Amino acid sequence: MSRSLCFLGFAVVAMGCAQVGAPDGGGRDEQPPQVVQAEPAFGTTGFEGSSFVLEFDEFIQLKDIRRQMLVSPPLTEPPRVLLRGKRLSVELGEELLPDRTYIVQFGNAVSDLRESNSAEGLQYVFSTGDQLDSGKVVGRAEDAWSGEPVESARVLLFRDSLPEGILEAGLPDSLRPLPDYVGMVLDSGMFQLSFLPVGSFGCLVLDDVNGNYRADASESLAWAPMPIRVASDSAEQTRQWEQGPLRMTLPPKVPSTYSSGVRVDSSGYLRAAIMGLQDLREGPDGMSDGDIDVHLEGPDGRIPIDREGDSIWTVVPLEQGIPKGPLVLVHPSRSDTLEVRKLEAVTRPFEVGKTERTVSPDGQFRVRFAPVPERLDTALCLGTSVLEGDTLPLSASAFRLQGSRLEVGPFPPGSRVSLELLPGALTGAGGTHADTLRWDVNVRKESDYGSIRLVWDSAFVPSDAALWLLVNGSGLPVLDKSIDTEGKFGRLLPGKYGVVQVEDRDGNGRWTGLDPLLGQGPEEVIRWAEGVDVRAGWDVELQIGVLPRP
Repeated sequence: MSRSLCFLGFAVVAMGCAQVGAPDGGGRDEQPPQVVQAEPAFGTTGFEGSSFVLEFDEFIQLKDIRRQMLVSPPLTEPPRVLLRGKRLSVELGEELLPDRTYIVQFGNAVSDLRESNSAEGLQYVFSTGDQLDSGKVVGRAEDAWSGEPVESARVLLFRDSLPEGILEAGLPDSLRPLPDYVGMVLDSGMFQLSFLPVGSFGCLVLDDVNGNYRADASESLAWAPMPIRVASDSAEQTRQWEQGPLRMTLPPKVPSTYSSGVRVDSSGYLRAAIMGLQDLREGPDGMSDGDIDVHLEGPDGRIPIDREGDSIWTVVPLEQGIPKGPLVLVHPSRSDTLEVRKLEAVTRPFEVGKTERTVSPDGQFRVRFAPVPERLDTALCLGTSVLEGDTLPLSASAFRLQGSRLEVGPFPPGSRVSLELLPGALTGAGGTHADTLRWDVNVRKESDYGSIRLVWDSAFVPSDAALWLLVNGSGLPVLDKSIDTEGKFGRLLPGKYGVVQVEDRDGNGRWTGLDPLLGQGPEEVIRWAEGVDVRAGWDVELQIGVLPRP
């Protein structure tokens, strides 16, 4: 599961009596496999064995049985499963706890051989005591950003409350106890844990990728802040208690970054890559480049750097043929002291990085060179723009050198531009470039864009913390687009977009996920629209105030 969030809604009831057996199949054209015989029978009390057999009305197959099959209360080792035609044998393999109701849940693992119709929710129940427990917990797990169901997550219940440290991913498993009862979230997003004893329970929903029943750093989760009460009196039997929703996601990522390919030439030009930054940018709550601190410190203080993606570059002072040091490169994981014992030879300026060949009507064409050029001879810079059949030369003043970048513009909107740098136009410490450099650039016009305008219902009053975000077709925030004072997302390229409202409690201008160590859930998200078709020249209006139908 990628960086998902979980909503949990709960209903807790106590069952005066329990229907024990395999659940009926849903309204499908093809019926899922049905259990025709169980040995011992469903609902057996005083269970003393260590195995059971289920016989089905047709040949079956098993899929992902190790992940789908759960025993509650959990066993220390997974049970052994043997399939022969229509008979499924399960060997539990260890001594069971006394006076406990056990539920063996198969999730979606059992399906018929021919049509792959799944016996969703199949479970086998027995008790090592003289009766079955009758409490039940029903809920739903959803991805809190997208609202989609969370599949195959596990529901963990702990007597009384969540144990201290259970959400701390950095603790070893030995310091985080196993849950007392477990269940599975079905493909629909619903879960139901039945045959629970009377009492209070702490609840945790977890995408338990490694199957250890503990919350680890790479696993999304959700938890109930207050214990869930399961009672047995008649008043509690008829009461439906709503706990949610709870809004949670992956814990904040622990930065794992490192410097790579650090090089310095004899002019003092330093370049390096910081690996691992992409992990911090991923997901709807990913960090922007402005949130990620990467900088270089020298003996005389901080040295200004340029950064693009994972690459950084700057010019450092030299002393007696080597960089004046020490130089300390600071990035999210740690600080690296750069020891440079050998300088590279200075090269002529050459084009590096990705060059955008389409620019906005008021934009500039930019191309980066390394090492940093020292001089631009505009007499050797040529350019023409073609607009509606007319060809016009570009003025020499349109070409400028800004640090490591050549900037050219502005251009007439809608024009096609051809640019040339003749040999010798750029000069650096290593000499001038020897080849003619050419680029063709397209300039968009305002009519190439569309927009989305939000129109508020007169009765709708958003909170002071309301933040409006544009999302792309993949459902991720478009960080470089913000709403203007007229409620408009402007200059949108044609495509599918959505609009969400975020309760920006921390005021950082973006959506923030959970932090288990602080007991902090993710900020509330309201999805007002998705799949909005924006076309060139269109201004789409969205009415805000009445939530769209699900």
